[in-house]
Amino acid sequence: MGKTSLVGRYVYDSFEGDYLATIGTDIHVKTVQLDETAVKLVVWDIAGQDDFAQLRKAYYQNASGAFFVYDCTRPETLSRIDTWVKSLYDVTDSIPLVLIENKIDLESKVDPKEIEKTIEKYGVTFVRTSAKEDTNVEEAFRQITREILERARNKDTSI
Repeated sequence: MGKTSLVGRYVYDSFEGDYLATIGTDIHVKTVQLDETAVKLVVWDIAGQDDFAQLRKAYYQNASGAFFVYDCTRPETLSRIDTWVKSLYDVTDSIPLVLIENKIDLESKVDPKEIEKTIEKYGVTFVRTSAKEDTNVEEAFRQITREILERARNKDTSI
């Protein structure tokens, strides 16, 4: 689906076309400037295979935001969002979530109506990316960072 490629492009500004599937999780750190705020992002690249479903729940516990990445050349990857979001929100309540369509440098096989239904159902921000061509990768991470900061600031003012 390209999660590891997106993280590699964002954190290290590199692209490897032949990543192996993530086993468990890989953790990456990047400090970014968003407006006047320096933000230290700890990016968890969590295995997507069904075999790791229980393990993923442990990683969700302290998450501040999440991406759901699907591969536009494989429609079945978008259809997994219901199970994944339920699993995520069972642990985190409702944290900021950005829907990412990856591999837009290739021909999409996903029905645009399915994408619209998903965006509406979950009320998520949607970003189309290509890790290979470095299209909107920075924007996807900036968007999730903005949403996490906004939520944190709103919590601080409501206490």
